[in-house]
Amino acid sequence: MAVAMLVTVSLEPAEAQNHAPQQLGLSEVLSRALDNNPITDAADQEIQAVEAEALQAGLWDNPTFSAEIEDFGGDREGLGDADTTLSINQTVPLGGDRGRARDAASAWARAARADRDAQRTRLLADTAQTYAAAYAASETLAVRLELLEIANSSAEAINSRVEAGRASPIERNRANVLVGRATIASNQAASTQSENHSRLAAIWSGSPLHADLVSPLGAFDLADIQNADLNAWLLDNPELLKLRAITRARSQEIRRERAAAVPDLTVGAGVRRFGGTDETAFVATVEVPIPVINRNQGGVAAAASRENAARLDEESTRRALIAQFASAMGRFERAQSTYAQLNENILPASENALSAAQEAYREGALDVLNFLDIQRSYFDVRVDLISAQSELASAVIELDALAGAPQLNRLVNTNSEEENND
Repeated sequence: MAVAMLVTVSLEPAEAQNHAPQQLGLSEVLSRALDNNPITDAADQEIQAVEAEALQAGLWDNPTFSAEIEDFGGDREGLGDADTTLSINQTVPLGGDRGRARDAASAWARAARADRDAQRTRLLADTAQTYAAAYAASETLAVRLELLEIANSSAEAINSRVEAGRASPIERNRANVLVGRATIASNQAASTQSENHSRLAAIWSGSPLHADLVSPLGAFDLADIQNADLNAWLLDNPELLKLRAITRARSQEIRRERAAAVPDLTVGAGVRRFGGTDETAFVATVEVPIPVINRNQGGVAAAASRENAARLDEESTRRALIAQFASAMGRFERAQSTYAQLNENILPASENALSAAQEAYREGALDVLNFLDIQRSYFDVRVDLISAQSELASAVIELDALAGAPQLNRLVNTNSEEENND
């Protein structure tokens, strides 16, 4: 009877041994990542730099002041008899190359913003994936510790029976094997939990977590994933949006290079003093290069080649994303099926088997070691269910990220609204 009480287990999932003071949901974790991760701040700085370059690219050259003194010394007197000319010169871009340069730089600024959005999406997806792994690790550790506690208690009871001569030493050896396997599993689960919690905390600050994690799967609308349309999703894919912005910037560079082929006009105006007569007169100058040799043909050709390369990169990425979408959708469907089978069929059947085994053991129709094997199988099913839930959440996050992370962004916005209301 003592043994029966020691090895009987509740069919409800075990609660954590030490409860954290608060719960930390996926929405809050995503907000923390965006607020405290240097990736997004670095991207914002790059945007500011490119916008400053766009401002600089549109500016005209500064006017130049020139002073010319001639015909002095030698057979003539000193500087008083020299002819002196003072003038102001200004280069005027005739081909609109400054405006084209500003447009090209502005297009690169838009590409930088698209790159920041892509980095933001990757950060949200990586954070959500790490959170899902950390939650699964915590749940797995709780189950493994529960099984280890029962295995130790059962082994102590069996050892007492062996020492009293009421059981064979073989039973003690088998019980020790179960304890050893449960110890290995719990140690591995503890190491995995520590690793994943450290990875999660490192995303925003590196400080350790002191909170219970909440299942991430409930934060997503699986119907949106199931009804996903590939073409519609690819329109909002951040990587494709970034490459489209790069292609447009390359197109603007072609216009800039063509405008640069038009020579700039330099005009000047000034006054000249004739030293011999002390008379003055106005002077005007006009200077324009003759585009005979250099028509910037190399710059135009290089810009055109880079635009073609950008279009090819865009198409290559689009095809890769189609394959990634198909792979992720297949992963989602398999994970959803596995999770449903475990949750709706296998776990209830395992619970029924354990309940029947408990009754048979109390009636003496089942020996303790076989009962412990059935019990361990029940815990293994619970661990499999946690793994299936984690795999399903991971597939959902991957698919959401492919579409520009609409659900992850919704979670961030929801958390922001709650903070404002508080």
